[in-house]
Amino acid sequence: MVGFAERLRAEAVFGGLPGRIGFAAWDLDEREPVLVDAERVVHAASTIKVLIMITALRAVHEGRLGLDAEIELPAERAGGFGVLRELPSVTTISLRDLITLMIVISDNAATNAVIDAVGFEAIRACAADLGCTATQVQRRLMDVNAPGRNETTALDQARVLAALAGGSALPPELTEHALDVLSRQQVRDRLPALLPDGAQCWNKTGELLGLRHDVGLIGGDRPRAVVAVLVDELTDERSAASYRGGPACDAIASLGRVVHRALG
Repeated sequence: MVGFAERLRAEAVFGGLPGRIGFAAWDLDEREPVLVDAERVVHAASTIKVLIMITALRAVHEGRLGLDAEIELPAERAGGFGVLRELPSVTTISLRDLITLMIVISDNAATNAVIDAVGFEAIRACAADLGCTATQVQRRLMDVNAPGRNETTALDQARVLAALAGGSALPPELTEHALDVLSRQQVRDRLPALLPDGAQCWNKTGELLGLRHDVGLIGGDRPRAVVAVLVDELTDERSAASYRGGPACDAIASLGRVVHRALG
């Protein structure tokens, strides 16, 4: 019987895509990966927020943090995407809401508050436990003058999401919570964009100038496949000057549709 990997390899087109692409995907039951430059290290951008979310939820499970515990926000807040930088009167917010803002609208100030709450060492340990071999979170988001790098690979991103979907990253109740948050992602111009009615995508995008990423789980009533598409070195005018849109987004959307079709 022809499996997911063979169907995906037969239909997916990687030649001629914009920029440099790193790709990793597999059926969560069959577990045969389709990899294209999947271990190439790139800037993680906001895809790293999935790992940070899992680290925070592990701290909740271990009793070191509470989902409804109020977290103090710094007066100076990160730029880029999000709303907290526009709300200086909001000085504390629950970890639950920080995680939601971090994933659903990719709020960088919320992300930095979560990083401060859990610590870099906990994020590093979580990445290692989930099988990551090249992922590093060494500085807060948008803190471009700080030392260190935030980087990852398509294979590492797929490993993190596969562990989440398979229940090895978090206990059942917190797995359900994490998947619910991912399902409410508001940036839908990549992996979910061309999926048919009835399909679901639990995803997290990332973007910088010249870079477009999306990592996620695709299925129906449950996740059935994991896919990570990381694209950098984009030189088209839209991608080089803006944080939204561009040919890489269209290419990622097409790959999301192909992954769904390969599920059969």
